[in-house]
Amino acid sequence: MNKTALRIGAAALAILFVTDLSDAASKSDTRKRKTNIFEEIFGGPARKSNGIDRRQRRVLFGRDWFDDSRIKIIRRPRREDQWVDEPATRRQPVVSAEADDDPEGDPGFGMGNLTYVPDRTVSMGGVALPSERPDNPEAAAIYDTLGAKENSLRVVPVIRDAVAEHYIAQGFKPVWIQNGTLSDRGAAVLKLLANADAEGLDSANYLPPAMTSFDATIPAGDAAALASLDVELTAQAIKYAMDASGGRFEPERLSRYHDIKPVTVKAAQAMRLLAWSPYPVAYLESLHPTHPAYAAMKAELAKLRSQSTTASFEGIPDGAVIKRGDTDERLPDIRQRLADLGFPQALEPSTDMALMDADLTIQVRLFQKSVGIGADGIIGNRTMKALNEDHSDRNVARLLDNMERLRWLPRDLGQRYVFVNQAAFEVRVMNDGNEEWQSRVIVGKPSTQTVVFNDEIETVVFNPSWGVPPSIIANEYLPKLRRDASYLDRIGFKVVDARGRSVRSSSVNWNAYGSRIPFGIQQPPGGKNALGELKFLFPNSHNIYMHDTPTRQLFDRDVRAFSHGCVRVQNPRDFASVLLGWGAGKVDANVDSRRSQTVKLPHKIPVYLTYFTAWPDENGEIQYFNDIYGRDKTMDNARAGLTVAQR
Repeated sequence: MNKTALRIGAAALAILFVTDLSDAASKSDTRKRKTNIFEEIFGGPARKSNGIDRRQRRVLFGRDWFDDSRIKIIRRPRREDQWVDEPATRRQPVVSAEADDDPEGDPGFGMGNLTYVPDRTVSMGGVALPSERPDNPEAAAIYDTLGAKENSLRVVPVIRDAVAEHYIAQGFKPVWIQNGTLSDRGAAVLKLLANADAEGLDSANYLPPAMTSFDATIPAGDAAALASLDVELTAQAIKYAMDASGGRFEPERLSRYHDIKPVTVKAAQAMRLLAWSPYPVAYLESLHPTHPAYAAMKAELAKLRSQSTTASFEGIPDGAVIKRGDTDERLPDIRQRLADLGFPQALEPSTDMALMDADLTIQVRLFQKSVGIGADGIIGNRTMKALNEDHSDRNVARLLDNMERLRWLPRDLGQRYVFVNQAAFEVRVMNDGNEEWQSRVIVGKPSTQTVVFNDEIETVVFNPSWGVPPSIIANEYLPKLRRDASYLDRIGFKVVDARGRSVRSSSVNWNAYGSRIPFGIQQPPGGKNALGELKFLFPNSHNIYMHDTPTRQLFDRDVRAFSHGCVRVQNPRDFASVLLGWGAGKVDANVDSRRSQTVKLPHKIPVYLTYFTAWPDENGEIQYFNDIYGRDKTMDNARAGLTVAQR
């Protein structure tokens, strides 16, 4: 066996040993993993994507991961359609695969949306009860209700357990029935459940089966019916409490890109408070989100449901594209339609109602932004189609989806925090309820989406180097190196072996390796570095972070979904200044030094990577954004399925 073979064998053993250490650390703590030699060299965790490798993905999801990083696609922005993929021609600007790729390169889950399967439910009856039946008629009736094998109300097991344990512990004393009728406390809770629609929930899912409707007469004097009402109202109030506090859906069961666990009130805790609080309605109302965005969405929901914008609207006919300065006989109707849809300034006095003047152009842009299409102020096919749509129903569904997403967030986001809305392609720094700073961002492609999760920004890295992830080495660089072993030497990348020793790429026989490559590749700091001048770290199992980019022309696009999952920031120097509390001069000096350095924040700052297709602007007006990842439709389907399952 020659020396070269021995060296290769030793390197392979070393890399396998290092990988085993990394896997063990990942199992013990997925958030704060130990570093291996490549992490020490490149300053970042080895890419594992939540501990799931390629082989495991096939087992779990029945498919290989999808990587479209080598597909060259022209994304030509159009005023009327931002999603137009078409073949390259000589006259069209090509966004190359390399320029469009995000440096972290983790293989994604494709679209990642899942079919929601509702929780298993059980009958509220059939409870194991003490053998002795109470003498009190009201208690005996409740005893019989809980013990009956058949009960039309079905609930998740934790609710049945909480209800049964309470009634058994209290000798089957009613919670809501007093003197043969529903108490004032019970009537107030029943009224609250009837108004659940106003909170973005579905009141029909909380109707006690003992009543045919919320307006039905309470069955006074009927002990069995009153007992059923007492038990069912208790169970439905607990379900309302759980839905109001943490949402109706578990986020991770809707999308593989959700890594967020809402804080849902425990069934037993809700049972205690409902039973003993003199003000159960106040308790239930307190469980809804307190974020100002929730109040804005709730108000918008009420407004949309109270008005009909299409009752007498026959539609505007198609025709030529209308630009500023054009005259068109359809414009008076378009002005009226915009006013009906909430843009009354479109009807402000004009010298010619059939003229597309500057003021009308502004109103068209505002409308386009509100429905999530390119806000160019030009009325083309997409804008005309949007004007003719029944937006009340569409936007009601959007609001329901986003009110649900608000329930997934912590009740207290903190006094100062970073808020990324992927659907809006923007990041905001909020301080004491006010916007301190805002910037455009680029997020993951639909095939490699940015994950929804919460964390804390800890450090800012000036002039970062880029440790090329194994997936990019294998899928993108290895084919090039097999054709030209000196490729990395020519472009200024550094190659190191498993011991951390630098080697020339031209000295390696790249044809000898497949998916497991015992070398690391590092791109040094500089203007062409894939991470740009700065990166912002919040260590997490997804290896997602925020960073600068050399391909800044992409920020000019309205739809900015180009990355492999990390978040690119348009104004990273300003972001660093805000996070560190430094003046612009100090940030510039550190960047211009070209020296790599990591600076800890004075205090860790919470960061929320979210996905909201409806969100209030600075004036409290709800703006709507494109559902770039198809998650609204997934939640709409889940809501329909859950409604059927719970009735």
